[in-house]
Parts: sequence; C-alpha cells; structure tokens
Amino acid sequence: LRLPRPGVAVHINAFNFPAWGTFEKIATAFLAGMPVITKPATATALLTYEMIRVLVESNILPEGTLSFIAGSSGDLLDNLQAQDVVAFTGSAYTAANLRKMEAFVERSARFSAEADSLNAAVLGPDVEVGSDVWYAFIRNLLTDIRQKTGQKCTAVRRIFVPSDRVNDVKEALVEDLEQRTLVGYPTEKEVSMGPVASAAQLRDVRTGIEEFSQHADLLTGGTQSVSGKYAPEGKGYFIAPTLFLARDSENALFHEKEIFGPCSTILPYDGQATSAVRLVARGEGCLVSALYTSDREWLEQALVASASWNGRLVVISKKVADGGLPPGMVLPNQVHGGPGRAGGGEELGGLRGMDLYTNRVAIQGDRGLLSKVLGEKIQTTDG
Repeated sequence: LRLPRPGVAVHINAFNFPAWGTFEKIATAFLAGMPVITKPATATALLTYEMIRVLVESNILPEGTLSFIAGSSGDLLDNLQAQDVVAFTGSAYTAANLRKMEAFVERSARFSAEADSLNAAVLGPDVEVGSDVWYAFIRNLLTDIRQKTGQKCTAVRRIFVPSDRVNDVKEALVEDLEQRTLVGYPTEKEVSMGPVASAAQLRDVRTGIEEFSQHADLLTGGTQSVSGKYAPEGKGYFIAPTLFLARDSENALFHEKEIFGPCSTILPYDGQATSAVRLVARGEGCLVSALYTSDREWLEQALVASASWNGRLVVISKKVADGGLPPGMVLPNQVHGGPGRAGGGEELGGLRGMDLYTNRVAIQGDRGLLSKVLGEKIQTTDG
C-alpha cells in the first residue's frame, strides 16, 4: 500500500513561480493527505500571500492544513522528523547546503530538490534552413529567451548548432530579437517581454553577461539599461534579450554557469551525435533538452545517451514540428525534475507526484482478514 506520511510537507519555492509553483505543490501534497507549510521566495512573496489569503478566507480548508511563512523560516528545518517532507525549488548551491542538515542526514526526513539547469537545444545536421523543423527550432528558442524574461527553470541556455549552420541560426535569432521584441509593462498586449523580478536579479543578470562577454561574442543585447514601454519613468528592472556566440564550445563556463534571465548562448559543434551527447552531458543534469532532427540514424546515437542526463527529452521531427509542445512547457503528468545538477527530484502531479508524500509498505498476513480490514485498498495480482 501507499499511505500518507504522518508529518508535514514543507514547500520552499523559487521567486520565478510564486503562484503556479506554489499551488502545484500544494495540490499534490493535499491529494496525498499531507498538511503543508509553504514558504515563497521573499522577493515575490506578496503574490503568494494574496492568493493564500483568498484561500484561507474562503474557509474551504480544514484548519491547520495550510500554513504560510514570509521571510526567514528560522529553525523550522531543524525540527523536522522522519515522517516530514521538504520539496525545495531554487539554486543548486542552496539545495546542497540543505541536504547536509541533521533532519535529512540523521533522521532521514525526505528531501526533494528541483534546482539549476543548463538546458540544451541540439540542432541535427540534417535540418535544412527553411524546413518545418528549422522554424520550430527558431520559434522555440525565441519563446524560451523572452518568456518570463528568461526566468524559468526550463529555459534553453545552451544552443548546440552544427558549425555550418551557425551563421543562419545567428541571423534568424538576432533579427527577431532586435526587431520583434518590445520590452515593457507586461500587461500590454503588444509587449513581448517584461522586466526581471528584482533589483538583485537585474544585478545578477548583468554580472553574468559581463562574465560571458569575456569568453563569447555578444550578438545582441547586453548590460545597458532599457526603458520599458508603458512603464512609469525609471521604474522596472528591464534588460534587453541577450544572445552570445561561444568562442570555444568546450569552455567550462557555458556548461557550469546559468544566467537566470533572457540570455542564451550558441555553441558550435561538428554535427556528430556523439559530440552533441558529450556536450549536453557537460551540463551535469538538465530538466529538459530538445533534439531537432528527422535523421533516424543520428537520433539512435543521440537519444538514449542524452536521456540519461535529462528529466525530459523532447524530439522535434518533421511530423511533429507544427504541433508539438515547446520543450519549455511541462504538463502535470510529466516529470519536472532531472538528475545531477537539476536536483535529482521530481515535482508536478498524478499518482507519481504523490510518491514523495507517501510511504510504500508491504503488508503480509491472512488474506481473508486483511481483505476485511483494508477493503478496496487491497489489490490482487496473478502469479
């Protein structure tokens, strides 16, 4: 059987998803039968607070099933016991420090992390400029750079392109980013990209751009200030979408550092599937990567080897180029997590999503007696 853990689920959430990230976790924990303490990132906690307030005032939840913490959680995690759960979303550095705490090391409280991810998009050598797969590749990259101003864990940070296609990819992306990106107040329909979340986030993005500029050619964007369209004068942490071309695709910087904003880097490779797989693996674990190819032989070499380093792997071929979901979109019944650097955890919903909040137990004994006690909870198996 799977039974609810008789403890509490502590949710530590990231600044970039103060609404969706909060409630997809709450919903799954509630379905599994665990009460929740939710702690949003301080920078965007106000939105979470307002939503929690509406929920509490509606009086639809049993008292004590949902608690909210803004700011520091004090010694909360020091008091966790064996049946408690932590679902963390944030940086790999913070996740690593939390894992060392006594509650997890000595009392085996359950810990799940969804952390940094240098997601990859790989253009196969068979993809011709102007083909359906080509346009899907360009379209998805542009979406990932601009959507949520690049502040999403599934955004593509590393763009692997065969050397003979680099100029074509560069021209297509730069033209669209420069001519079709209106940075401004995001409630206006014509605005295609809003600000980053905070002054601290803007400083971090600018620092990352400056560091990358030492090792890559800046194709568009940069650290300069941007006046947001429709925004009050001097308000908003706006920055232009930024694209780099790496001078050396082997440089560890591009495989180890994430600029958490509207930034991505083109990394040329020789077109061989083995080379692409090796470079994807340099990220040491991704939430999602995408392979753009219709070449079965190339895909056979790349697919399984790449999958080992990803929580999700999206294959865009000519038959699904027009209708497939972009890699940055994850649905509740899919895996939202990944190995290694990505945290090793899984989030979202469905029966699998509830595994984090339940204990699996094998019950042995007299079948007749157990059937009466457990009723429909017991399942029969043949053989």
